[in-house]
Amino acid sequence: MPIVDSGSVGAISAAEKSLIVSAWAPVYAKYEEAGVDILVKFFAANPEAQAFFPKFKGLDSADQLKKSPAVRWHAERIINAVNDAVVALDDPAKQSLQLKALSQKHAHELNVDPSYFKVLAGVISDAVAKSGDAKAAVDKFLSQVVILLKSAY
Repeated sequence: MPIVDSGSVGAISAAEKSLIVSAWAPVYAKYEEAGVDILVKFFAANPEAQAFFPKFKGLDSADQLKKSPAVRWHAERIINAVNDAVVALDDPAKQSLQLKALSQKHAHELNVDPSYFKVLAGVISDAVAKSGDAKAAVDKFLSQVVILLKSAY
């Protein structure tokens, strides 16, 4: 299932939750490195998205991005937000509240283009699961995340 950013993707089954948690664990075990790698890949494919991050101005290469404390800080926030959503897989109400709060902030304070949520989710998915049932489960989960992140728009 490709990542979607609208509609509904249905409930995540117990088997899918297990696949998500198993696929996520090794990524989160190296969250600092993984977060920076994900964010740098995102910016490499979408350099125009850096305009939403004034602190990243002038960071024109992957090496500069990787060394930037501001990038590292934001990458850690992204990884931890995804981890919070993984941890809350068994508590959809809590997960929804967390992600809707992030949606409010991104929509009303940061003025981020919501189309980038889906793009970033794709980069995260590629870092978490490469193929098969785990990839399908991760994409379903990230679709739910993206849909909730767009809720304030």
